[in-house]
Amino acid sequence: MLKRACAKLNSGLNAVAENQLALMAALLLEASIRHFSLPSQSGVGYVLIWLQLLAESTPLLLAHYVSCRFAGRRNLFAAAIWCSGFMLYPILLFTLAEVLPAYASWSLFSVQCWLLLLLASSGYGLSRWLAQRSASARFQLISRLFSLNSVLILLMTAWAVVWAGIFASTDDPVRNQPLQAVIDSETIIVNFGMFLMYLWQFLLIGSSVLLLCWVNRYWLIRKLLAQRGVFAYVAGCLVTILLLTPLLGALVLTLPMNITEFTFLPSQDHNIFAPDNYRFCFFVLLLSAPVILAFERQQQETALAEVAQRQSQTELQLLQQQVNPHFLFNTLNNLYALTLANSAQAPNMVMQLANLLRYTVYDGQSQRVTLAQEVQYLQDFLALQRIRSADKCQLYVSWPEHADRWYIAPLLLIIVLENAFKHGVEPSQSGCHVELSLTIENGWLQMRCANSVPDTVRKAAVGVGLDNLRRRLNLLYAGKHSFSATQQAGVWCTELTLELQPC
Repeated sequence: MLKRACAKLNSGLNAVAENQLALMAALLLEASIRHFSLPSQSGVGYVLIWLQLLAESTPLLLAHYVSCRFAGRRNLFAAAIWCSGFMLYPILLFTLAEVLPAYASWSLFSVQCWLLLLLASSGYGLSRWLAQRSASARFQLISRLFSLNSVLILLMTAWAVVWAGIFASTDDPVRNQPLQAVIDSETIIVNFGMFLMYLWQFLLIGSSVLLLCWVNRYWLIRKLLAQRGVFAYVAGCLVTILLLTPLLGALVLTLPMNITEFTFLPSQDHNIFAPDNYRFCFFVLLLSAPVILAFERQQQETALAEVAQRQSQTELQLLQQQVNPHFLFNTLNNLYALTLANSAQAPNMVMQLANLLRYTVYDGQSQRVTLAQEVQYLQDFLALQRIRSADKCQLYVSWPEHADRWYIAPLLLIIVLENAFKHGVEPSQSGCHVELSLTIENGWLQMRCANSVPDTVRKAAVGVGLDNLRRRLNLLYAGKHSFSATQQAGVWCTELTLELQPC
């Protein structure tokens, strides 16, 4: 029990941390921006700024967590919670700031902070949505938009647009250094041709840096480091720096915005062989390497996860195929016995069997079903067994409440019940009993099944079914279940606990 509670607590803390990570990053960025704008900086001041931003943004953090927690079938509820946190609450704060000057002078929650949190929440939701989509061509195209190359191109383009705007808003910007980081939209509109001229030149400079990153990624890291080792990678970096530095420097010197006394080389002169240029190329390779390695590892882990998932799905299908024939064989034996005896209960048993087969063929092949469907399946199974065992077996059952609010993998619980009848009821020549209890506690299903075991089979009460169940639980509920099967004083007791998924 303690182990399960610790596992639940650890799982919950990890889920909260993963859910709030992007928003915490946004708050830390906002706190850093505000801290850097102060005349003097201190560690205590930075912490106080972050704590105040955290306190003012708590409703947004809660709205993000709750909306993600109930996303799925309750889309309207999740959307309402998210809108109340990210739309209504900021409007309330901004209105208070306009009405109460004292509050406005105290509050640190700004439009910039709201936009950063909004982007963080939206980005997290989009990443979750993409992760849950199928591997169709449309969703693969969307995923490529967030690849490393796409992000680098986007950042480079944004950098070029910003600097082109600053240069177009300043008279003779090359000679009037240093520049003020001001973009005048009216000046850009009037001098749009000048803006475009600066834009393509900054795009060319940014493309030169991107070329170094791509050489590092596709040749130095993928070809040399991955296939030849560290020594070959270091040698390749040296060759890249020595060859590309003067070539790219000569390309940058052809830009029209270079002047006699200033150029856009790192050395700021006309010497393409200046040490500063080689130094800059070295630092580009040095700084881009860990980022590229991180993305490469993520891609490899994603590919391995997809392969493992396909293997697990194939294994699960094989395991389910083992369950279905075994159950059908036992049920047909029961029906055969009733027809031989010309029992009036045979038609009802045929109907119950049809319901069971319908569930097995259709719902049983799904990845998940509602717990209510699985419970109904167990009830139909027990109805057949009551007909088969007549008065020999006493049944004590307890069903969970609100079973329609939870999802579960199909055809799991039936294995425990089948094992109880196969090894406890069918071999028994006298009275026997089966006790079945299903309860739900804090999103966890607790199943307990106890059955009497005749002396003749007490040493062989475990069959292929329970081994099958253990394997499926390890595949479907790794780290989210506990399972035990023990025998004591002529009673076989099976206990299963697993974490349910809310509908």
